[in-house]
This record gives sequence, structure tokens and C-alpha cells, in this order.
Amino acid sequence: MGTDRYGAYASGGASAYFSDMLGNQTLGVMVMAQGTLKDLGGQAFFTNQAKRLNWGVSGGRIPYMQGYSYYSDNPDGTISIIEQIQRIYVNQASLMGAYPFSTTRRVEGNIGVQRYSYDFEQRESVFDPYGYFIGSKVDPLPSRPAINLASASVALVGDKSNSAFTGPVSGGRFRLEVSQSMGSVNFTSLVLDVRRYFNPNKNITFAARALHFGRYGNSLETDRSVATIQPYFLGYETFIRGYAYESFQPEECAASAAETNAAVGSCPGFDRLFGNRIGVANLEVRIPLFGTERLGLFNFSYLPTTLFAFGDVGVAVNNFDQLRFEFSRSGGQRVPVFSVGGGARVNILQFLILEVYRAYPFQRPDRGAHWGFVLSPGW
Repeated sequence: MGTDRYGAYASGGASAYFSDMLGNQTLGVMVMAQGTLKDLGGQAFFTNQAKRLNWGVSGGRIPYMQGYSYYSDNPDGTISIIEQIQRIYVNQASLMGAYPFSTTRRVEGNIGVQRYSYDFEQRESVFDPYGYFIGSKVDPLPSRPAINLASASVALVGDKSNSAFTGPVSGGRFRLEVSQSMGSVNFTSLVLDVRRYFNPNKNITFAARALHFGRYGNSLETDRSVATIQPYFLGYETFIRGYAYESFQPEECAASAAETNAAVGSCPGFDRLFGNRIGVANLEVRIPLFGTERLGLFNFSYLPTTLFAFGDVGVAVNNFDQLRFEFSRSGGQRVPVFSVGGGARVNILQFLILEVYRAYPFQRPDRGAHWGFVLSPGW
């Protein structure tokens, strides 16, 4: 429960899982709510693993909300704070299957349908010159037409890794996936994900990952302000650290726009992190600080903690001819972006893993080194 300048609101979610005694058949249901009926969503799935050929069905409606805000000086001396809210609703149903060749390798398949619909609105709050709230209103905005897709995918998956308290410590994983989507937009998607973990000593792990997400097709929009299928974002902290969405400041955007002679109000240094094709490479050195006698510098299993140093590099493009293989620290060119740093991952009550890091992003000289955190296990 909470309140803001628009009044009281409530948000939350609930989930339930049911299975038989052997765990061969599983049913899961999840419901989420935030604020209004527009933001109500949920998912349900059923899986059957009784035989070697595993199969399942799933369906749901997931609302995604994003937006931005700015202020405006009104002729009567009042000040308006304007928020533009964009909601994307993903309605989907799918049938999935998996066939294991061994305990470490399997093939997966999926067929399904998806519908993406949109709802845009503008919220305006008015304040007097002294900062006292006067009133607010909500107006609908023109939105994009809904799109409908049918898709099919197949993937080869391997996993022979051994995990510890906060992430894998030895072995390797891979996923090679191709999918085809048809309907309002036609495109082919590729996922290439390879990870290796080297453990020369029980208290040190060298981890490496190469990752590619790509959409290929002539009907894909490259302008994300009007694209029906939004491009990938390279700055997620599970991809590359130091370029998170919320870490960009207006002053940094203004500087990158001036360097590239871009339009006032644009942010080339941020925009280059979006693309229908992204590539990522990561290196980490991991040392278990707190753990057990068998794995950890100190025997303190109540709060397992792993220290790590990292180097990340990534690039996002819409077409490969945009890519420039050079080390440039300024502007908004489509060049690889780098970051280095270190941090710690903490396993909290065997329930969630908190990663705290300090990253230095080389392609953001005006930002410099800064702290960040993310709730995610080590890749």
C-alpha cells in the first residue's frame, strides 16, 4: 500500500505451485497487480515430466510499464510536471517440449502465439510558484496498433556446470536457439550463449561468457520510438555493468549530443545501447570469501559471499554495417563499449542473491566509476 500525488495505490503479487509427490507434474499460477486494473496481469503453466519426453503448456498476460517525465513553466506562473506513461501488454500462449539426450544435453522446442497491445497516457501535476500542489489530470495519448505473432523455436541446450552459493564454479553451459516469428512482423531470432568455468583451485574460479541475441528481418523498425518490436538493451547489468538505464544523467546526454551534432534533447551515448542485434563478452575472477570449510576462505555459511573482478564488453547494432571496430571514448558511435570493476555477490537466506559492484565504463568519461546493484546469481 502507498500514496503519491495521484492518490492511494496498491501493488503486489501472489503465486502458487502444485505438484505430485514425485514432482513429475507441476502446475503454477501467478497473479500480479499494481495500482489500477490496467496493470493487472498473470501467468499459468503446466509441465509433465513423467516420461523422457517432457512437455508443457503456458499462457498469460504480462503488462510492462515505462515512461519519462519533464517539467514545463506555464504562462500563469504555475509549474507542470508531466509524465508520459507507456504500457505494453503481452498476451501469449505456448506449447513446449524437451527431449534429453543425456543428463547434460537436451533439445527443446516451442510453438506459440503472442499479441502485443499498447496503451499510452499523460499525467500532469500542477504546482504554484511556491511548490504547493494545485491539481492533476490524466489524458489518453494516441497509441500504436496491436501486433499479432505466431512463433516456433528449437534449441540445443547443454549444462555440465557445478554451482556453489552464488553461481557456477566449474564446467560449462551453452544454448543455441533459432526461432521464426510470423504475422504483423516477420523476423528470425538467434540466441548463441556459451559459458565456461575454470577452477584450478577450490577457492578461485575463472569464468568466461560469449553471448549473442539477434533479430534478422527486413520488416523490423530501427527507430525505437516507433518500433512495434522494441530492440534489445545492452545496458542491463546482467549483460554489461556500468551502463544501466537509470545511471544516465541529463548533463551526460547533452555532452554526447554536442559531440555528435545530434538534436537537442537526444542522447546518442544512451541510444547506441539499443539494437536488434547485440553481442556480449564477459570475464570474471571469482573468490568465495565466506562459505564452508570445503569452499570459502572463511568458514561462515550464514552469509555466503563471493568477491569478483570483471571485464565486460558489448555492442548493439541494427545492421552490422553500423559497427565500427575501434576504441572511442566519446560520442555516440556504434563502437564496442567496455567496463571493468569489481564487487561482491551475497546469498541472502538461500532466497535471493544480491550483487553489489563498482564499475568504470570507458565509453562514459563524464560519468566515471560508480556503484550499482542487481538481484541476480552469477552467470
